[in-house]
Amino acid sequence: MSEDNMKMPKFSEIEYSRPSVDKFRECAMSTRLKLMAARDADVVENAIMGFQREMSAFDTAYTLCMIRHDLDTSDPFWNDEMEFFDENYPIISDLSAGVYTALLHSEIREELEERFGPMIFRKTQNQREIVSSEVLDDLAEESTLETEYSQILSEADILFKGKHQTISTMTPYLESTDREVRKKAHKAVSDYFAGQKEKFDEIYDNMVRIRTQIAKKLGFSDFVELGYKRMERYDYDPEKVKVFRDNVVKYIVPITSEIRRLQKNRLDVEKLFYYDLPCLFVHGNPTPNIPQEEYFSKGSKMFGKMFSKDPSFFQVLGEHDFMDLFSRQNKATGGYCASLLDYGIPYILMNANHTADDIATLVHESGHAYAALRSIDSSQFIECLSPTLEACEIHSTAMEYLTYPYMEMFFGEAADAYRQQHMTLALLFLPYGCLVDEFQHVVYSNPDMTPAERHTAWRELEKKYQPDIDYDGDEFYELGGAWMKKEHIFTSPFYYIDYCLAQVCALQIWSISRRNRKKAMTIYEHLCAAGGTKTLIDLVESAGLESPFSLDVMKKLAYQVCDYLDL
Repeated sequence: MSEDNMKMPKFSEIEYSRPSVDKFRECAMSTRLKLMAARDADVVENAIMGFQREMSAFDTAYTLCMIRHDLDTSDPFWNDEMEFFDENYPIISDLSAGVYTALLHSEIREELEERFGPMIFRKTQNQREIVSSEVLDDLAEESTLETEYSQILSEADILFKGKHQTISTMTPYLESTDREVRKKAHKAVSDYFAGQKEKFDEIYDNMVRIRTQIAKKLGFSDFVELGYKRMERYDYDPEKVKVFRDNVVKYIVPITSEIRRLQKNRLDVEKLFYYDLPCLFVHGNPTPNIPQEEYFSKGSKMFGKMFSKDPSFFQVLGEHDFMDLFSRQNKATGGYCASLLDYGIPYILMNANHTADDIATLVHESGHAYAALRSIDSSQFIECLSPTLEACEIHSTAMEYLTYPYMEMFFGEAADAYRQQHMTLALLFLPYGCLVDEFQHVVYSNPDMTPAERHTAWRELEKKYQPDIDYDGDEFYELGGAWMKKEHIFTSPFYYIDYCLAQVCALQIWSISRRNRKKAMTIYEHLCAAGGTKTLIDLVESAGLESPFSLDVMKKLAYQVCDYLDL
């Protein structure tokens, strides 16, 4: 580890230069010709690996640009570079699809499948169906709209208590034990989004239009069909997801209503309003008992103990500046982990605000980072290093549960309250995740809906999945505006159900860890090391887990979680 540590660059030392689309095109065309003519598997492998290096370089430049842009969204240089990638990444995807189509039609495909494994061919077939030269301009427009929405969010400036706040730094006020502070904080956030409503409606309207247009040009009936292809859903379809959502309504929503009833009693309020919901405990939600500056040292120590490694992967990443943990003005909202493929190094970005969510997010993104490191040798194809996205979310979500025994390091005597809150929020999340998913199915199945009709549809679905929400007359929310706060709806269509499916798988690992920690860790290691060599269902079953679509699993986990929470 120490030798690797010495060779590892600092993030600031990695040089960026805008990649050449012409150079990539030349490589892609040359590789395609070689693949079309090749009759020898070694020749094919050499050609495709050369193209992989070019792909990796382009993706690394894009990821480096994205991270540096997100660290300071006001920097005009990185804004211009992001515009370059918005315009040109569709071209790269189309050229790549052409290369892999040649692989797909190789005369020695059977021999190549035996050598490379089936996933790259499955992915190739999928990519061929979702990208074509006919839609390149449309894809660029879609990407530009996504960037525009994210840019506006990152520049949010909410004046509260005499200070300029970001959306992230408002969180402590939204969870305040002082009900009046909570109410005013939620109103301030509501007012911000209400002020952006017209612009966000316009952006989303254009997104629905362009995504539907892309789907039609590619021969799909609507964007729902294309969206599932983009998400690489090889094991399941919209009908199976609908059954999953229906099961959540039947078996999970009643539990969340009981959670809210008990919360109302704990807070001793006559009626629970929307601004009360984030405050689960009468004396306040647990917060880390250490300053934010110690997150890194505690995280390093925790992961060192967990994996019996010194220094831990987290410590090495942090010492080389491959993470940025704290919220500030003009930093992109949310959190993510992104890998720089040329270096085999993941980068963690998040927006800490000294709430319990800081630690959940730190652990979640570290789960992604650990999986990226473990799967580095899982395939010679960069496309197969990571599994499909819902499987990626198992890595991160399971890590949240597997770190439960270490939470005293961050919360001291409040560690058990943190675990109770975290598990409670996991249950509350399932209906919300399904709400986001069904909303998108409704929108993209009815692309001619007006913005007002979309807001109405959201509000009706809220009543189905979150029947206990009372907006206390807040006009923006009452008219169905809450969806505008969820960035995934704009930038990652159909992603959100992945968190729900992953939650069911991760809770299985949590359940196993309570009886046999070693077995749970073995399952986790198996999932991470497998990378993207299997589809979701094949992956979880190979690890000894049951399908997240299993009704029996959902009922069993609901019972176990209720028992854990004394519901």
